[in-house]
Amino acid sequence: MNGKEIVQIVEEILSKKRISKQQFYEEAGVSSATFSQWRTGLYSPSAAKMKQIEDVLGISFVDYEKAKDTEAEDILESIRSRPDLKVLLRSAKDVPPSSVYSLVAQLELEKERNKQ
Repeated sequence: MNGKEIVQIVEEILSKKRISKQQFYEEAGVSSATFSQWRTGLYSPSAAKMKQIEDVLGISFVDYEKAKDTEAEDILESIRSRPDLKVLLRSAKDVPPSSVYSLVAQLELEKERNKQ
């Protein structure tokens, strides 16, 4: 897993748990500059730092990715079963499941915003 992927997962979890980046930086012992370097792909966190991040966030990166891919596959299967949504698959046939998951997460967030 590279730095960009780590940052994407961290930001997703911070958003879900409503934890500020500043709080994360302090608890994980990461500077905003280091986090930015991970985001650009310049560097990736060490194994020790990844373990520290997992402890702070209460996750396992490996388990998180597996769960995300499984959920994305479930979403894809439900799309395949609906003729009205098959156009999405034709439009995004080369898109990885994790990207589909991200899109669905954004759609769900938008749905929640519209309820308010």
